[in-house]
Amino acid sequence: MVCQSCGATAMATVKPGVSRLREELEAAANRPVGLVTATAEHLPDADVLVGTEAVLHRVRGVDVVAFLDIDAELLAPRYRASEHVLALLVRAARLVGPRRDGSEVLVQSFVPTHPVLDAVVAGDIAALAPAEADRRRTLGLPPYRAMALVEGQGATEFVNSTGLESASIDERSLVRHDDWMTLGAALVSAPRPKGSRLRIEVDPPRV
Repeated sequence: MVCQSCGATAMATVKPGVSRLREELEAAANRPVGLVTATAEHLPDADVLVGTEAVLHRVRGVDVVAFLDIDAELLAPRYRASEHVLALLVRAARLVGPRRDGSEVLVQSFVPTHPVLDAVVAGDIAALAPAEADRRRTLGLPPYRAMALVEGQGATEFVNSTGLESASIDERSLVRHDDWMTLGAALVSAPRPKGSRLRIEVDPPRV
């Protein structure tokens, strides 16, 4: 393979995935590295583990937790992205224990001054709340407006019949209103398209 821009033949995998990352880390460290995912039945017998978010919920007695490219979560196009990253970092901090014991949480990011990271480093989580509240209020996101995710076969036709403010991509739609009672009533009373299979989630956590 040759890069058509610079002519280089050395290529790098920008986002290798956890399986490839495990292989590369094992080769670099010259020691066994275990892989942990949500579908893994047992924890591997290894001192170094790599994997998805499932690692944080299945291990104990950890000395170091490293988040590689946390920007993928921090800058994700989801209204609760900051909240989700904060939960991950707090979980990691609880796993490694007090800083005085030499334990560490390492974070790789291209935006090290992001408000979430600043709040965690300073140990002042409450400082994040005002900015996050202003952002959600300005954008009309929960808890300042009600929102629901409607997906599945017939979702777009169904949402269009509710009369609610909406945005759709394929058979996946977001609907909003100023209050939850009106939103809920509209979703309940709207006619279901024939043959539709719908899933409705109010204030979805990962949209």
